[in-house]
Amino acid sequence: MRIEPKDFQDNAVLRLTEEIESARREIERGRPQAVVLSSPTGSGKTVIMTLLMERLWAGHESIAADPNAIFLWISDSPELNIQSKEKIEAASDIFSSSRLVVIDNDFNRERLSPGFIYFLNTQKLGVSSLLTKPGDGRTWTIWQTIENTSKASPAHFNLIVDEAHRGMGLSAKAESTARTLVQRFIKGAPEMALSPVPLVIGMSATPARFNKVLEGAQRITRPVDVSPEDVRESGLIKDRIILDIAEDDQPVDWTLLRDAAQRTLLYAKEWKRYGKTQGIVPAVEPILVVQVEDGTKTERTRTDLAKAVDVLEKVYGRFGEGELAHCFQEEEEIAAGGYNIRKIDASKIQSDAAVRVVFFKMALTTGWDCPRAEVMMSFRRAADHTLIAQLVGRMVRTPLARRIEDDEFLGSVALFLPHYDEAGLKAIVEKLEDPDTGSPVKVERKADLALYERAKDKTDLFDVLAKVPTYVLDNTRRQANTRRLLSLARKLTMDGVDAEAWGEAKTLAVETLKAAASRLRKNPDFAAKVSGKATINVKEFKVEFGELRELKETRTIAVEVTPENIDDLFTRCETILGEGLKDEYWRRVHDHDEPELAKLELFCVLQDPASVRSVQEECGKRIDTLFDHYGDKIEEMASSRREQYARIRRQGADPKAETIRAPEMIEVHKEAPAWDGHLLADAAGKFGWKANTWEELVLREEMKGKGFAGWLRNMPKKHWALCVPYGQGPAKPMYPDMMVFRRESNKVKVDILDPHDDSRADAAEKAAGLADFARKHGAAFGRIEIIRVVNGKIERLRLHQESIRDKVVKVTDLKHLAELYAQHG
Repeated sequence: MRIEPKDFQDNAVLRLTEEIESARREIERGRPQAVVLSSPTGSGKTVIMTLLMERLWAGHESIAADPNAIFLWISDSPELNIQSKEKIEAASDIFSSSRLVVIDNDFNRERLSPGFIYFLNTQKLGVSSLLTKPGDGRTWTIWQTIENTSKASPAHFNLIVDEAHRGMGLSAKAESTARTLVQRFIKGAPEMALSPVPLVIGMSATPARFNKVLEGAQRITRPVDVSPEDVRESGLIKDRIILDIAEDDQPVDWTLLRDAAQRTLLYAKEWKRYGKTQGIVPAVEPILVVQVEDGTKTERTRTDLAKAVDVLEKVYGRFGEGELAHCFQEEEEIAAGGYNIRKIDASKIQSDAAVRVVFFKMALTTGWDCPRAEVMMSFRRAADHTLIAQLVGRMVRTPLARRIEDDEFLGSVALFLPHYDEAGLKAIVEKLEDPDTGSPVKVERKADLALYERAKDKTDLFDVLAKVPTYVLDNTRRQANTRRLLSLARKLTMDGVDAEAWGEAKTLAVETLKAAASRLRKNPDFAAKVSGKATINVKEFKVEFGELRELKETRTIAVEVTPENIDDLFTRCETILGEGLKDEYWRRVHDHDEPELAKLELFCVLQDPASVRSVQEECGKRIDTLFDHYGDKIEEMASSRREQYARIRRQGADPKAETIRAPEMIEVHKEAPAWDGHLLADAAGKFGWKANTWEELVLREEMKGKGFAGWLRNMPKKHWALCVPYGQGPAKPMYPDMMVFRRESNKVKVDILDPHDDSRADAAEKAAGLADFARKHGAAFGRIEIIRVVNGKIERLRLHQESIRDKVVKVTDLKHLAELYAQHG
């Protein structure tokens, strides 16, 4: 792949390949199979399928290559086919453009060829289509081609159904007589001499109807579901959809159109700032899409386009050439407000650098895929809530296919609806949050939100905050240290930080493996296995919390010393080592006269748990050394690049400390009262927070203290929040309530204060976790305190003091914690 897949995409492909391998075995017994990917809108289903096809055909790690694999990609429109082909061509470094074939009317082949992806849309399968008719120089109809391919390669022919919820008519008539075109592949079509295709791979955000058809076809169905939460956490889709509707005392249409334009320019400002700091050229240019009303017999639309353009011009200024466009049925330019509004196809909006505002009616439901469209305003009435929900569901993709690290504001899209009352608003929110829409984005009302930016008088406090240690406990897929080291070293070399890092990392891993081989050669049993004279117990390993662990079940196999068998065992080495390290070992170690023995030897070395541990441990030590040595240089990189290094840190067995990246701007739910001194504030310098009684008492006392400079509410689960790991086993996250900043002897001190109800079930465990955090990172802070309030009196356990910290870190239960408060609070 030319792009690095997200963890959830990689996991989805791993599960898909497992299901397909199982399905192939059943197909050989004559039992048709279906593998169904259910993945939310915006999750990159085409990327997942591209990665799947690459691994099925070319092999990957423990997945054996299938050079006979054939792929037929079915969709219900030519435009979707072209989009899919272009996406696959852009993403894949295995399937070149010559291997991507669009089936047109002149296609005439007995069978489809291995190693190719063919694209076919159902519109070309009608009775009037040339593809379905013999004669006129055509030797085979498309039905015959598919049947011949299916019969010749039943376990290698992969039929992929794009948007698998479409074309699944389930009426009694459809079931009994007029099967839809897609159902012919699933159920067979005797009138076309077409048998059911043995292996069908469907993908959809909402596969319920597809699954219903599969049930009726009596296929074995193998579901692979992608969690909406995993997609949102990956940063591929925005976190929120923000709705704005007209208030009772508000002029309706034009005020909200103005507000939509202003919101678009605010996005543009933030993208420009972010692009400048990250070296992204050109910066993302957000688009405003304006949905107008239908026309009449005499009017193109009942919406006053001239007035709309005038309102927009007052916000944007004079529009340049091509910046206004429309997606109406009419092909010609439309004159309005002193401009010629040009025609643009929905599928071309994203790539058109000039366009800034697009007018449309209903035409964005097909081919609409535009992450730059971050604001939508609709003049249509509340009855169209289903259509609007579908449209907005396709706006939630993030423009850079990742979360913006230091700007929470850019994690949203905005929707302005002047003609929606409360009932209409409820209907559209239900549609947007309905699982059947496939969009896992949270919906919030603009009226409920407040916008806060970095306080200009707190710059030095933000400089100190940037050095505060924190932890990120997310769903990052754990990786073996060999993979992590090679990935880290390669990045350091490519970024010009250490030209030798990559080569030295490979040398370290290979030399460690060579030392293990040298040790094992003294064992007669090992020598017999390497020579191929003894059976081999094949051990399976998996990565668990960042460590390679041997699975309990092993398989005993007798290996004949043949190139084919040894190559198969050698391929398994990739599962443990990754990053092509097995090939590096072979290049450096093999004997030219007996090149296969080095492959067999490496496999046998990696069947020895002590050898696996040694190479992983050595690579882990080198990872720590590289991060310690080059940490400052990594910190100087653009935040988007730093995030890639941080991801390698998070893939290890234990969480590693990182530093806080405070946002430039946040948009959060309005709360009262308004407080002074917060690091993020509105135009009046205020921050709204509805603190509980304990929090309010503690904060007001701190604000009276000597040297008080500011404070920050530590908002749980925000990517910029201070997170402390706690608990036994896999670490759980805790978020202390607040950080207070004090000026002391020309220095800024940061205090962690956590008023926490000591009667809660998790209080003791969290106290011990914060104490352990203080033990590791106390030097970076002034005070670290857990706090309770008894009869209006504040009691503190001062974890920055070693004598108290050492007691709290050993706390076992709530009674023990209460005793420590009584003694030291």
